[in-house]
Amino acid sequence: MKRGFTLMELIIVVVIIGILAMVGLPQFFRVAERGRAAEGIALLGSIRSAQLRYAAERGRTVGVMASLDISDPTATLKFFGAPTLIAGIDPQNSPGSIIARVTRNATQNQTGNTYTLSIQANGIFQCAGGSAGTCNIVRPQQN
Repeated sequence: MKRGFTLMELIIVVVIIGILAMVGLPQFFRVAERGRAAEGIALLGSIRSAQLRYAAERGRTVGVMASLDISDPTATLKFFGAPTLIAGIDPQNSPGSIIARVTRNATQNQTGNTYTLSIQANGIFQCAGGSAGTCNIVRPQQN
């Protein structure tokens, strides 16, 4: 009596593993990208708070990071480029205006697609750009 697996049994196992990988890998990449997007979302939340404090004192937002009461996070950013601040917005009269944005860089970006996360004065995040479905993957939530 021979022991072992037949070629047909091995092929079936390989096919099943291939199907499982085909289903699991895209989900893994989506979850990983959500984790990377958390860096940009956290940064935008901090900038929003600092912009609102600045606007409470002076009536308008500022376009220079050095004017805000937070340290410049550019050196510690891993997945996003330097933030862009939007100056001259009055958050009281324009709560839906974008006050800051960051763009996803190419570091550890499997798809090569970049997208931009923005935050409005009222705390609502927006996502734009990337390939089809990129912003659905990121799904930033309101603060």
